[in-house]
Amino acid sequence: MRADDASDQGPGAAGPRPGSRPLVFEVDATFRALHTAVETFIDAASERYGVNRNDQRCLELLDRRGPLTAGQLADAAGLSAAAVTKVVDRLLAAGYVRRVRSTDDRRRVIIATTDVEQRLAREVFSPIVADGIRMLSELSDDDLRLLHDVLQRATALNAAHAERLRRSGGRAG
Repeated sequence: MRADDASDQGPGAAGPRPGSRPLVFEVDATFRALHTAVETFIDAASERYGVNRNDQRCLELLDRRGPLTAGQLADAAGLSAAAVTKVVDRLLAAGYVRRVRSTDDRRRVIIATTDVEQRLAREVFSPIVADGIRMLSELSDDDLRLLHDVLQRATALNAAHAERLRRSGGRAG
């Protein structure tokens, strides 16, 4: 990362104030730069799959969590039931998911990824996962525990603010 990336204050950035801890703002800027880099990677993955971002998010959830009902997928992705129905229809047509009857309750339908999607996921995501594991392996256990805690808290913070925006209703402007 370039040094000026970490100090970019951009729109919505609080920026250092007299008496504040500048490193806090540098770390915040680095978090935002990480977010942009992840979004750029997901855009490239979506292009490789030939799907849109919502479709890719649902595939990632299915890959990470395993088979889900449409309702579980909607909740996990933050999408409406109608939106997930459209996502699943597109992913079915692309050959990336299949609908499977639950063995516990034949009325319940589970959405699962196909072998085609799993092969593509390995091609697209295995290199970055392997590189990430190598990078994390360089850290001490104490550093990993701290990083894990910070990332869990940042995940919860983002989820809470996404919910805040959804509750506040429609588009601005």
